[in-house]
Amino acid sequence: MRKKYRSHVGVLLDILRAIDEEGGANVTRIMLKANIPYDRLKFYLTKLINEGYLEKRINDEGKTVYVLTPKGVKLLSELLFLKEFFDSMGLPL
Repeated sequence: MRKKYRSHVGVLLDILRAIDEEGGANVTRIMLKANIPYDRLKFYLTKLINEGYLEKRINDEGKTVYVLTPKGVKLLSELLFLKEFFDSMGLPL
């Protein structure tokens, strides 16, 4: 059976949502929650950091975690709105 296709926007939404739900997440947690392979995830994380949507931080345990910036929170909110809109029209994001 063929897997369901996700657009770039859908992948971004899944990544941002995974980070938001965790309140900051490491690469492994994002990979698991967003269902994305490491190499693709690193591409998106780099892009999101460069555009100011994410920050890379070191937590209390010394591990690298990614957190949403205020700009990232706004992007997540707008993507969730778009997803709801497209879903209501029967068009997957």
